Amino acid sequence: MILKEKLIIILKKIIPVLIIVFIVFMIIATAVNLYVIGSVKSKVHYKTDLEGEYDYIIVLGCGIVDNQYPSSFLADRLDTAIYLYEHGFAPKILMSGDHRVDDYNEVSVMRNYVIERGVPSEAVICDDLGLSTFETMERAVRFFDIHSALIVTQKYHLARALYNAVDCGIDCEGVIAEGPVFINQPYYSAREFVARVKDFLFCIVF
Repeated sequence: MILKEKLIIILKKIIPVLIIVFIVFMIIATAVNLYVIGSVKSKVHYKTDLEGEYDYIIVLGCGIVDNQYPSSFLADRLDTAIYLYEHGFAPKILMSGDHRVDDYNEVSVMRNYVIERGVPSEAVICDDLGLSTFETMERAVRFFDIHSALIVTQKYHLARALYNAVDCGIDCEGVIAEGPVFINQPYYSAREFVARVKDFLFCIVF
């Protein structure tokens, strides 16, 4: 009983501290999210509202099926990139995704998808080590010398992608990949809330 009583006393002391820490984190995280979203708000566009010409279209990977087909999210991004290419907004498309193992090759699936739909192979460039949004933008500049680009992804993800791109020195605009609303979207939005804080810190440190 004595041990149980001591444990209860300790928990009564720790739980309020944890609650305070959580509240402080949420306040800071919310402020960071509002800042990231607000700082690039003017750069977010639908594909039909876009103007200008850019050197590249950057498409970020987000999952494939059976190492052969893009996920629904990724197909929406690729279809948007095809539209932008066909309408002359940029002459090149950078596919950025994960290919760390042989049986998971995002960029190959992405490349095949757009080529099968009429994009010339010479217009498609692949970065198979674009393992995160931040790394994609940093590598776009460092390895592919990209300084002007349209960035294609879903609306919930676009602010962070643009924020990273601007921090890396890319003259960019963002294009919303439109598609159906998925049942697990609340999960993606919650994860993105945390990811904006992570990338905000990355942009400060690196």
